[in-house]
Amino acid sequence: SGATLWGGRDGRIDMPCDRRSSVPGDLSRRGWELTEAGDADAALACHREATGLPGAGGRTWFHRARSEQRFGHDAAARSSFGRSLAASLPPAEAKEAHFQLGKLQRDAGLLAEAEASYRAVLAIDPLLAGAHILLGVVLRELGRLEESVEAYGEGLRLNPSVAAAHYNRGQALLSLRRPAEAADGFRAALRADSAFSLAQEALGGALLDLGDADGAAEALSAALRQRPEEARLHHSLGKAHYLRGRRQEAAAAHAAALALDPSFAYAHNDLGNVLSDMPGREAEAHHHYAEAVRLAPQLAEAHSNLGTALKGLGRHAEAAASYSAAIRLKPHLCEAHKNLGAALTELGRPRDAVASFATALDINPQFWPALYDLLDGQQFLCDWRGREARLRELERHLDEWHSRGRLGAGPTERLHAGLAPFHTLVWPVSDKTRRRVALSRARRDVEAAEAAPLVPP
Repeated sequence: SGATLWGGRDGRIDMPCDRRSSVPGDLSRRGWELTEAGDADAALACHREATGLPGAGGRTWFHRARSEQRFGHDAAARSSFGRSLAASLPPAEAKEAHFQLGKLQRDAGLLAEAEASYRAVLAIDPLLAGAHILLGVVLRELGRLEESVEAYGEGLRLNPSVAAAHYNRGQALLSLRRPAEAADGFRAALRADSAFSLAQEALGGALLDLGDADGAAEALSAALRQRPEEARLHHSLGKAHYLRGRRQEAAAAHAAALALDPSFAYAHNDLGNVLSDMPGREAEAHHHYAEAVRLAPQLAEAHSNLGTALKGLGRHAEAAASYSAAIRLKPHLCEAHKNLGAALTELGRPRDAVASFATALDINPQFWPALYDLLDGQQFLCDWRGREARLRELERHLDEWHSRGRLGAGPTERLHAGLAPFHTLVWPVSDKTRRRVALSRARRDVEAAEAAPLVPP
């Protein structure tokens, strides 16, 4: 990137590579002429002769390496760049040699060597933005994400117009679970290149992580206008619509994904999630969950969701088998343990059910629906072990939840879906807690009724 290859009065000589010259520079210049003309065999023959002559120095090896690189002889080019750097090279050529060697090393998967090459470039020229950016690429591929973000940042400070660098830095930030900063990076990429649809897609994903479903839908829709045949984008848009509470639009987006790719297991699973929330669509939800399991038998969430669909259809033994399959695949999937307990309750196995609820709480002590079911199961079995402590923890949690204005937050709030007023009638909790639970359920039911479509009499 910028090194001068040749000097001389006219930059050209008329001499074949027939060993009639013993001057390495003459043969090397002729080799580059042939390189420019696209004659690979003759060019590389000249460069080999040049580097085989006495007095061949770093520049001669450097020119050979560039020619080998031009014609795709990457392993030979790596060797020749190394030979050039082992000899004496002027700073401009040394910087270029390290830079090109770093690219070749990364392409070959030699990431540690590529890192060393880019750091050598920066030791010569610390203001070269491209070297900082490519160092960021290598560090990300090495899994050193914090260093990668820092290297990208320095490169972008020197040259903020590189859209791909903003995008790659954003991806590194996503891997570090810093979605807000990642979203800022993707926005910067779009300011540098408004047509960068991958950045639009990534911005949508980051905004989904942040819970900004409206912003995610806007970004993903923009990406879809450029790439309407990409199933993954329709699927992501479906997830955004689902979070917005727009079930019909979510179902349409997932269906569009499946029209483009019928084998898209995640789209089947998520379409099942949407349909399971829509009255009268339970059989369709079951179909899509079953397809997800068939297409991706390793997807634990699909097995768990299939279990829930089967349970809703009254097929409790099959539901329990699906939950058990999910747990084998992902032992810490606490919802599967909780739901397995519910299926076992229906099958008349209350002790096994209580054990499943307890396991769910061992995995996540804040998973309150499992606590409700555990308290119910203990009540049925007259098992009072640990009950008082659990009730006090439940009251503490409900007080905190109420103080944050979240109890009764509407039909889209699912955390307390399993908590009903009748629970508190058999639990020794305070009257204040009973009133709060009853008010929460009443508000949920009223809002759900208001949101439901009107059915003619």
